[in-house]
Amino acid sequence: MQAIDKLKSDIDDWARRCGTAPGNREFDALRTTFARAVPKVPDDTLAALFTTFLSRYGAGGHDAAANAMTWLAGIGSLLLNDYDGTPFSRADWEEIRDLVTIDSGEIDVDTLSYVLGLALEHGAV
Repeated sequence: MQAIDKLKSDIDDWARRCGTAPGNREFDALRTTFARAVPKVPDDTLAALFTTFLSRYGAGGHDAAANAMTWLAGIGSLLLNDYDGTPFSRADWEEIRDLVTIDSGEIDVDTLSYVLGLALEHGAV
């Protein structure tokens, strides 16, 4: 099983276990799972990613939660250098570029190059 497949499976399992109203403990567990899957990502970058994820998740309704979960899995694929084709908008790509460069001095240079290369391909640089 590829790392991205494992991460997506873990995210899906989390969503099934938590139902429609996860609490702080459940979100902390998801963040821990995500952080373990992408060990080359600094804590400040993970914090920024999860802040963005939580704002998307809490935007209201089932669709917002589902879209946030898809966004998080797509971000995971980028950080694992195995982009899964998640259909990010240009604004999403710009936000991703900003998020991964928060700790550009600490993030793995191969991961940073990979993500920024894809952002460039999608018109965000």
